[in-house]
Amino acid sequence: MEERNIDTKHNQNEEMAFDPSALEIKYLQERDKRLREDGNEQYLEVKGDFSYFVEDPYIDEEIERSPLEDEVEVVIVGGGFGGMLAAARLKEAGIDDFRIIEKGGDFGGTWYWNRYPGASCDIESYIYFPLLEETGFIPKQKYTNAPETLEYCRVLSKKFNLYEKSCFQTEVT
Repeated sequence: MEERNIDTKHNQNEEMAFDPSALEIKYLQERDKRLREDGNEQYLEVKGDFSYFVEDPYIDEEIERSPLEDEVEVVIVGGGFGGMLAAARLKEAGIDDFRIIEKGGDFGGTWYWNRYPGASCDIESYIYFPLLEETGFIPKQKYTNAPETLEYCRVLSKKFNLYEKSCFQTEVT
């Protein structure tokens, strides 16, 4: 195992409830148990009989377009809550030169892809949904279901005009 030395000089005057050096050693030991010599080679490419797993079952037709050659100041990768919130905050700050790149056919991230029966959020929607005050959206349930969460993603995206800034069915490599 690699030797490391954590500098805790900034904490010399404070009593710490744990030993940072011991914690890092424990972390490295646990990490080393999980690291494999074959690295990324351990993963299989999704192809053949399972190639349908990489397709988007929720789009009616694939978008065909020439490659975009414009330049933007900011690229946001992903149209889930993190991407939408980043875009909304950029707009609030007066930055409008950005693009959201999303593999799916719409906003929603995890909620776009996971639409199985009974899917719901295990965090109270008033905490989980960002920008409720700005959108005026009121969740119908304390622990909202997947369809309402996906609906809120669309409400949020429309409120901040994010569709015009988005490239759906697009991957970053």
